[in-house]
Amino acid sequence: MSITAFANQKGGVGKSLIAMGCAHAAAANGKRVLLIDADPQGNTSIQMTNGAVSLDTPAEASLADVLSRHSGVGIEQAIIPSRREGIDLLPCGFDALQAAQDALVGKPGAENSLSRLLGPIAHRWDSVFIDTRPATDLVTINALMAADKLVIILEPEIGAVRGAQQTHRAIAELEEYLQKDLTTAGVVINRVDIRRNDHLEMVANIRMMMQEEQIAILGEPIPLMADLSRLSAIGKGLDEHPKHNARTRNIASVFAEIVNGIEAAA
Repeated sequence: MSITAFANQKGGVGKSLIAMGCAHAAAANGKRVLLIDADPQGNTSIQMTNGAVSLDTPAEASLADVLSRHSGVGIEQAIIPSRREGIDLLPCGFDALQAAQDALVGKPGAENSLSRLLGPIAHRWDSVFIDTRPATDLVTINALMAADKLVIILEPEIGAVRGAQQTHRAIAELEEYLQKDLTTAGVVINRVDIRRNDHLEMVANIRMMMQEEQIAILGEPIPLMADLSRLSAIGKGLDEHPKHNARTRNIASVFAEIVNGIEAAA
C-alpha cells in the first residue's frame, strides 16, 4: 500500500485528470483505491460522483470537516463511494476547505493533521491517491506530509516546468525543516499536442532534464485528447469508453504503466 500525492504548483496541467485516471486504472485491475480531493476547486469530487457532490450540494462530510479540530467528524465518516466500484472518495468540501485551513494556521502539528488521521486506516486500500491544488498552502503540505510518494504532473510548457521546480523546492524544505522523506516516484507528461513542434521539443527537453536528475518518466506522454477530457468530466475511466478503440486502449495502458511505476518506486 502506498499514499501518492499528485502535484505541480502550476495550475491547468491536469493533476485531477491524472489522479482520476490512475484510480480508474488501478480499479480496472481489481485494486481498491481511496481518492482524496485536496483541491478546493473540487473537480475530483464533482466528477467522481457524477455531479452528486457539487458546490451547490456538498457532501455531508468532507476533508474540510476531517481537518477541522472542532467538527467532531472522523475521517471514516467523510469517505464515500465514488461512481465506480472499487474507488472510494474523500471529497474536498469546496470553500469550507479554505476555512478549515485558515483555522489550522499556527496550531501545533497542523501540517500533520491528515497524516495522523489517514495513517491508521490507509491499509484498507491498495492505493491512496491525493489530488492537490496548485499551491504550497497548509492543505497541500498536509497532503505531502501524509504521502510517501510524489508524482509531478508536467505539460510541455515552460510554466509547468517552473511549477515542478517550485514543487521540488517545497519538498526540499519539508525534508530540511520537518524531516519528511518523500520519494519522487516520477513525472507524468500530459496534454501533449503532437501537431506542435514546440511541444515535441519540450518533451525531448523534459526527457533530458529528468535523465540528468535521475527521475523516472512514468508511462508515455499523454496526448491532448478530447475523449479523455470528456470521460474525465463524468468520472469515467478510459476502459469505460462506450466505443472502445485502439487509441483509448493504448492510453488506458499508459495509465496502467503509471500505476505500476508508482508501485515500483522505492
